[in-house]
Amino acid sequence: MTTTFNSSLNACKITSTDTGFQLAANAKTDFICKYKEYVKDTASFFYIEKTGDFTIKAEVETKGNSAYDAAFLMVRDTETRWIKLAVELGVDTSYNVVSVITDTWSDDANGELIPSDKCWLRITRKGDLWGLHYSLNGDKWRFVRCFGLDLPSTVKVGFGIQAPLGDKCEGKLDFITVTDGSVQNFRDGN
Repeated sequence: MTTTFNSSLNACKITSTDTGFQLAANAKTDFICKYKEYVKDTASFFYIEKTGDFTIKAEVETKGNSAYDAAFLMVRDTETRWIKLAVELGVDTSYNVVSVITDTWSDDANGELIPSDKCWLRITRKGDLWGLHYSLNGDKWRFVRCFGLDLPSTVKVGFGIQAPLGDKCEGKLDFITVTDGSVQNFRDGN
């Protein structure tokens, strides 16, 4: 682990390990801006501030108990402008890679099912172009989505956990790195 995440929003119980952090979500917490209904800004987020192009990646594990329980990586400007990439327990009790892009309202998209409750996640910034990827082994990356989102040059970058319906979600984030520069080709993940 090469970065100290010393700032937080809605802090929860967090424990340092040899390779990362273990988190226990606060009950009934989420980051979501449901279209023309409400803004919920209560999940836990631990972060640093980062300027310019970067890549954040980590091995993310979610021990969910209720639908939408998730551990995640996040990039944030304000409560209504942010990016979240999560390992999330679905309503079908399977784990998915879920991405949420929020610019006033949240564009919430379930991605591929994964074979367990753990995979690698990665968010990359290249100017105002963003690439999201996941990997089952931390080496070969699969494309989740690419999009443009104008955010300030300095943003909050880190990880968090949510438990929108319950109170027993736990997460583990290992091998977290934030590096300068971006992935060259978002489509093939390299």
